[in-house]
Amino acid sequence: MAACAAVGPLRGSLVGSVHMLVSAAICAACGLVALWTGRNAHPHIGRREALLVVAIAWLSCGVFGGLPFIIGAHFTPWDAFFEAVSGFTTTGATILPEIEERLNAPLHIWRLLTHWLGGLGIVVLFVALFPALGVGGKHLFFTEAPGPSTEGLAPRIKQTASVLWRVYAAITAIEVALLMLAGMDWFEALGHAFSTMGTGGFSTRNTSVAAFDNVAVEVVITLFMLIAGSNFGLFYEALRGGIRVFLQNLEFRVYLGVFLVVSLIIATDILGSVHDNVFDALRYASFQTATVMTTTGFGTDDFDKWPVFSQTLLVMLYFLGGSAGSTAGGIKVVRVVIILKAITGEIRRGYRPALVAPVRLGSVVVPSTTVSEAMATGLVFILTVGVGGVLVALLDPVDLTTAFMASLACVANVGPGLAMVGPVENYAFFSPATKMVLSVAMLLGRLEFFALLALFVPSFWRR
Repeated sequence: MAACAAVGPLRGSLVGSVHMLVSAAICAACGLVALWTGRNAHPHIGRREALLVVAIAWLSCGVFGGLPFIIGAHFTPWDAFFEAVSGFTTTGATILPEIEERLNAPLHIWRLLTHWLGGLGIVVLFVALFPALGVGGKHLFFTEAPGPSTEGLAPRIKQTASVLWRVYAAITAIEVALLMLAGMDWFEALGHAFSTMGTGGFSTRNTSVAAFDNVAVEVVITLFMLIAGSNFGLFYEALRGGIRVFLQNLEFRVYLGVFLVVSLIIATDILGSVHDNVFDALRYASFQTATVMTTTGFGTDDFDKWPVFSQTLLVMLYFLGGSAGSTAGGIKVVRVVIILKAITGEIRRGYRPALVAPVRLGSVVVPSTTVSEAMATGLVFILTVGVGGVLVALLDPVDLTTAFMASLACVANVGPGLAMVGPVENYAFFSPATKMVLSVAMLLGRLEFFALLALFVPSFWRR
């Protein structure tokens, strides 16, 4: 927050800087109290404590991350909590209809920075710092690192967290430079790079990336959305083994293949009905496919007005999401591949009962525990979307599409949906109770359900 305050004088917003410093001071004071209270705590962190720390850390992000919005933009507490949770979970759902008019420069950069910090998980950052504080962080990394695997990363937790953040920061810096070359000023470039790499979707503009109407900007952002939705372990491996590691990875091939195929299909569908020439159809189809598949949520076109077939394909991508080990949400490509292979195996066993057909990813046999985890995650994802949709419909007088798309968009960490929560709409009209329900949906999706749901199992609290 203090760093965001430095932006104020550069953008003519000294008052915004003061508000940000006040917020930072309150957070620092609360942090010092927490440190003092826990000064004699046992340094060992087991799995139970790790889950509690993760839950408390993310709830704290919503509470303390919302302070700048309350102090600097006069948000209500529930609106501030919703916006902060949406930022840190990289969802990008907003209650702001007038972003440019409502926020000053320090608040803009803080709002976008929440995406960047939440991208790989603020708890992973804490893992790199915990050893210096005399606290072990092994279980925290495995609780917070997104996806079922962290392929190619270093085995030691501190080293792993450090490598993740160095790769993350380096790619962000490259995107900032390319966006500036494409025509953005440094402030817009930095903010949108934060949002892109976190696969978040917040923007400094009311109409998101569409406001720039710049093909070069859209190409750069599309490329980096796809990078952010890829397994970061592959980038670490590529430093040692070259770019071929991407082509050797089954999940990456499926991920890229789905993007290309869906982009072409949607471009064909909207050609003539929405856009009159091939270039525009490909331009908008590829950007919106990337932004939904990577669960970023930027907008260059209102796909709520696209043909139903194209909308259906995009909704399927909400469920699919990006790669394991990425900053994207959704079920994850590798899990969907595992689930489909497991279902295929069961179908084959239906007419060949003696068949032994383990699930394989390439030449690697997937352990049965991983198959079960993938199936469970997919099922809980769908159930959470369903329960969330029912609660939204119960709490607010909205149509069926709005209720379930709001739930899906928040659980998948995409942000924009369809109907009343479409790409050019926002979440401001929801009641405080619904905003809290959707905030919980974002947290469940970001932590992949079980880290939070375990807290509600009675046996978790038994010694």
